[in-house]
Amino acid sequence: MPLEVNKHVQRIRRYQPFDVDTSEMIYEQADRTQSLFPVSTLDYLLRAIEESTTKTIVLTGDAGHGKTSLCASLLAKLWVDSETVSSDVRKKAVFKKLTEAGDASRSLGQTRSKRPLYILRDLSELNAQAGARKLVELLDPPDNGVAIICANEGQLRKCVAEDDNLDNGGTGRAKILVKTLTEGIARGRVSNPDDTVIVINLNYQSVAAEGPNGGFVPWVLRQWTTPKWSRWKPCETCDAQEICPILANRNELNDATHGPQRRAAIRDLFAAAERTGAVVTTRQALTVTSYMLTGGLSCENVHAKYQWSRSNRLWQAPHLYHQALFGDRLTQQQRHRVPAFFALRKLDPGKVSRRQVDDRLDPDTVSRFPPEDPKSYLQKARTIRDAQKQAEQLRGLYTFLRRADFFNSIDNKDRFARMGLQAGDDFVSVQNKNGDPADTTVRDRFLKGLEAVQGIHRAGSNPDFLVLDPAFFAHRARAAVISRRVSSKGVEVVDQVTQWQKEGRTGDIPEMQKAVEWLNRLIYIRIPAVAPDQAAVSVEVDLLRFELLTRWAAGLRSEVQHEAEIRGLSGSLAELADSSNKDDEIQVLVGNVMRKLMIDVGDKIRSVRV
Repeated sequence: MPLEVNKHVQRIRRYQPFDVDTSEMIYEQADRTQSLFPVSTLDYLLRAIEESTTKTIVLTGDAGHGKTSLCASLLAKLWVDSETVSSDVRKKAVFKKLTEAGDASRSLGQTRSKRPLYILRDLSELNAQAGARKLVELLDPPDNGVAIICANEGQLRKCVAEDDNLDNGGTGRAKILVKTLTEGIARGRVSNPDDTVIVINLNYQSVAAEGPNGGFVPWVLRQWTTPKWSRWKPCETCDAQEICPILANRNELNDATHGPQRRAAIRDLFAAAERTGAVVTTRQALTVTSYMLTGGLSCENVHAKYQWSRSNRLWQAPHLYHQALFGDRLTQQQRHRVPAFFALRKLDPGKVSRRQVDDRLDPDTVSRFPPEDPKSYLQKARTIRDAQKQAEQLRGLYTFLRRADFFNSIDNKDRFARMGLQAGDDFVSVQNKNGDPADTTVRDRFLKGLEAVQGIHRAGSNPDFLVLDPAFFAHRARAAVISRRVSSKGVEVVDQVTQWQKEGRTGDIPEMQKAVEWLNRLIYIRIPAVAPDQAAVSVEVDLLRFELLTRWAAGLRSEVQHEAEIRGLSGSLAELADSSNKDDEIQVLVGNVMRKLMIDVGDKIRSVRV
């Protein structure tokens, strides 16, 4: 059999920005014959443009979320309704239209209600002055039309600020766009009060959503590894198939028995990365998935290895999907080009030692592509250098085994713990509406962690939450004045959607959840304010910050390492302090003992233990 080059592998590799040929990285250079993920935002846009009140829709977010691709898909969908043409012809025509009139200079089509549709493909192509004028113009599109504007958040704010400069010819009208964007962040709304402006923040778009579409990353893996369309047919007749890690990756991820659980583990890893605060764009997800599946190799690379040694099986290990996913072989500069690698490496299960996991790992049962010689560390060390080398080999072996076991394990109950996140399950449980309302474990641990932020370390489970006077936050002495005691009964922990509902005070499901591929990434603890008529004070935490709070609650002391986190949380807690207390009694915490200081007749101060 000859050595075959699989064109499907070549196309997958074009999503990696580490080579010259990266033509799949942006829509304008992509292969438009490929199917697109059925993203929820497209359905939302199709409904929004048919509303009679809608005039302007802004798609904002980081570069790489697929704003231009969404516009192209929208045009193609509208064209399907109006003309019967082949898919290839339609996609090429859409691309031509976006190229020629993507500056919103003329209509690119019509909605189903026959309103003209204008699209500004990229606001960044205009300078601030021209961008400001274009935004104002598209607030009232010609002929009662609908305008869609694609804009990175930074450029959008810059153009709006330019229009807000009345001394330089600005109108001040464009600020409604930023105001709507801000409302989306604070309350999950995507439209202004009269529904003429819609701003969809694609930074809330998840690549590992829990919706009906199953998430973008699992969908991509199914598309790329499926046996349909004969994409992997050339590999079946290739001489190098027995030593090819690319084909091995494809077979393991497409395996009928274990493939679904492996893809689910990959999705869970991406979801955890997003919950730690990382914004993983569609482009970054494609790059990581492409690199993971190919191991950073091409067919030609595998052929060269095969011609050098046809039976060598010791070089493939770093290129297996469960190793390549963490980008070990990439340089620091290459990882900076795809920040998702940094987020995933923080959650590397290969770096987490768990007795119950390590005890069942057996180097003798390593895959058919072992990491070098898996038993070389058993050889007798004669020098310090030999001992160091063997220790490094053993560390590398167990990193390999832990990673492989993470994706192969049938039990998915301890996945967060294997990523180094002991509080992950508690974090996710907050969004479970069917949980036991009497279970206050998460709330009590949350409050205990917030007390630890202030330097309070009380033993046991306490029915109240102490708020120190803000003057004692930064310089905690042995004694500190207690500004307020809050009963734990009135405190609640909610997910992001519930927080938006409570802030909006309507009870309606926030539109943002419907407008994007949604994943709850934040939780909030709502603590009653000082005055009964004031809104509750909310402290926002992502998964990483919640993990810190949980560990602080358990006794971890890391004031120096996490000074910035402590400062940020202390700022939120300062709103809870009661500065209006004029009583003659002052509550003081001495060590971990509560004492009450009372001012008696003759300005005498008496101390009583509480």
